[in-house]
Amino acid sequence: MTAPLRKHGLLALVCGAALMLLLLLWQSRGADGPPQPAPPSAALSPPPVPSTPQEECGGHDGELVVATGDDVSTGSVRREIFDEWNNKDKPAGDPPAKLLEISGSTDVRRAQMAALAQAGSCEYDVLVLDVAWVTEFARHGYIQPIELSDEGDRFLTGPLEAGQIDGEQYGVPFAADAPLEYRRLDRQSGGYLLQLDDNEMGTINFLEMIELGGGKVLDGDDRTTVALDDDRDDTWEALKPSKHVLSSTDESVAVLRESLQMDEDRSVVAFKEGRIGEQPVSYMRNWPIAFHQLASDPRMRGSDMRLLFDVRAPTAEGGVLGGSVLAVSQHIKPDKLRAAQRLIDRLTSQEVQARLFACGGYSPVLTEVYEGYEAGRGPACSRQAGTDITSASLPELATLASETRKSIGLAHPRPKSPYYAQFSEIFRRCARGVWENRVTEEAFFSSVGALEAALNGRVPDDRPPC
Repeated sequence: MTAPLRKHGLLALVCGAALMLLLLLWQSRGADGPPQPAPPSAALSPPPVPSTPQEECGGHDGELVVATGDDVSTGSVRREIFDEWNNKDKPAGDPPAKLLEISGSTDVRRAQMAALAQAGSCEYDVLVLDVAWVTEFARHGYIQPIELSDEGDRFLTGPLEAGQIDGEQYGVPFAADAPLEYRRLDRQSGGYLLQLDDNEMGTINFLEMIELGGGKVLDGDDRTTVALDDDRDDTWEALKPSKHVLSSTDESVAVLRESLQMDEDRSVVAFKEGRIGEQPVSYMRNWPIAFHQLASDPRMRGSDMRLLFDVRAPTAEGGVLGGSVLAVSQHIKPDKLRAAQRLIDRLTSQEVQARLFACGGYSPVLTEVYEGYEAGRGPACSRQAGTDITSASLPELATLASETRKSIGLAHPRPKSPYYAQFSEIFRRCARGVWENRVTEEAFFSSVGALEAALNGRVPDDRPPC
């Protein structure tokens, strides 16, 4: 094929992917406003993935492109690890790894990755994929099965199983996540912040609100059975909490309605400042990475450098398992496969996982890393002396590791359905409607049929009740 024809084929792929991305975003938000119900249809079918000839699929021949979200680690340690891989660690014949940050929003990132996969593009070779989207990408043919070494049992069970679809491993655990409860020690008269903004984080928090509160949303081995009606009274009471019971003290504190406008970053800012508007803030639900964001801020330490906050895992099952896996694109060029595997092995090594935890705040996926920190022998961040960042001490990291591991062990995965995104949108719309006083109890529980249909890839014939 001549160069002009190759260029034309790549242009068509990129334009097609861009159009698909815009369509996905338009469908998820509505043409000009809040999310709208999908139009009636018998069933949703996986979009066809074209068998694009390798010479036409685009991509970067001289690089191994790793698509991911924004690096939210303290000091951008993840990028440093990639630089070290390219400069000294990778085998001489392997292409350099290029870390391509797409978006900080998991919803936008998913849409862009899916759009390019549907177009048959090999623009991305390795995907850092949110665990919620692994089933969709595996069953729609966007990623391929991946070989684990004989040391597969070194991974934590929850993160490892999150990458397993239909008996095959499609994602290697990279970072783990589960909810933690943060409490300010210098002010205990304020309210509790959740993250209920209108995005996937809101879905996670509403699921946790109900299931940690004694109700039930999902059930079954793959969490694909909608169980809202099983404990109706408990579920309704848990969804409308005026109080939250603290894991650390069993006290009840007020949940702030400002949580409806909160995402992870805004809630961390409010927790640091100790208020949101006129409302004092003393407690917060967030991911483990918030620990480093707080610990590195001088305002969150006393004159003796002790932390002005503590952190605890939930004391019951019902948290949502988060995190990411490393997945290989279905369209990766064959000559890059071995290089991709070697990079994945490096990123999931004990050394890298411990460094990502100590210096960046990414929770490890390896049992041995947690055991090391809990025993007081995990490595501290070597960057501490050379920067103005106050790194977490070994005792602080030991506490964080212990509480994070507890929370991961109690957390539930999101449904293993390729249509989870449709479920998430409907559930979040209904739950937010309750908090906004526009959805009644009857209307909320009447959403069961729509939620079941969404998880099974069917759009209900009638307008969703919320």
